[in-house]
Amino acid sequence: MSTAKDPFVEFVAGTAIFNEGDTGADMYIIESGQVDIVRRARGDEPVASLGPGDFFGEMAMLEDQPRFAGAIARTAVRALRVERAAFADMLRQNVEIAVRIMRKLVGRQKRAEQRAQDAIAELAQLRSAAPAPREAKAPAAPEQRPRAAPAPAAPPAAVAAAPAPVPAAPPPAAPAAPQKLGLRHGGSGQVLLLDPGRDEFLVGRPDPVTGTNPEINLGPFDVNRTLSRRHAKILREGALYCVREEVGTTNGTFVDNQRIKTGTSVALKPGSRLRFGSIEVDVVAV
Repeated sequence: MSTAKDPFVEFVAGTAIFNEGDTGADMYIIESGQVDIVRRARGDEPVASLGPGDFFGEMAMLEDQPRFAGAIARTAVRALRVERAAFADMLRQNVEIAVRIMRKLVGRQKRAEQRAQDAIAELAQLRSAAPAPREAKAPAAPEQRPRAAPAPAAPPAAVAAAPAPVPAAPPPAAPAAPQKLGLRHGGSGQVLLLDPGRDEFLVGRPDPVTGTNPEINLGPFDVNRTLSRRHAKILREGALYCVREEVGTTNGTFVDNQRIKTGTSVALKPGSRLRFGSIEVDVVAV
């Protein structure tokens, strides 16, 4: 149970946090433990398994509808309980949570659209595989008299002289090869390479809710939890690289000690110093 002083709640393993069809006026953010999301139509098989940092129960709170699924504590669970009355204040204080909820809802919509497209394609395939109905045999056409032979064709006109060949244009110059760069972590000296075959690199830490795994995973260095899951992106434009902060980032992105604006691309070069939250890395040539 939670109190006014302690908004956290604890559940022992096997406890039903809520059941499918219950009324819901609150959501939960997991601090520790594992929670299974279940539906009666799927039996005992969980439709999702959530861990620390994940949230659930927001659908019933946002829509004021019965719970779409149930939630069961797979292990001992400690979670932050957020009531509907406090939800708006929580979003104002933590923009990242609002952005993550939107991304989760967008992901659900994409999966639903994909399932609908798969069902339509499967139905079309079944229809094409079904035997075609037999057609009624048309009556025989009446016998026709042979036609007269066509008149001989007129002799072809003289062929015009072929125009002189146009010289081919020179091939376009090959684009400049991208410079091979990496990010060197200041504390450990570890270098995270930027694959020259990619044009986009997400910087952050893994997000188990959306299943996102960033190409530049700074999670192991984030001991103070200042890094957003989708903190920034490094983009390649031709042979150049730039960094752009993602929407919902809370602790800022800095280039050479200057904080950049969200959505604004800033060019990078060897020697540039980046800071994502409290994590510092240097751009190095490799």
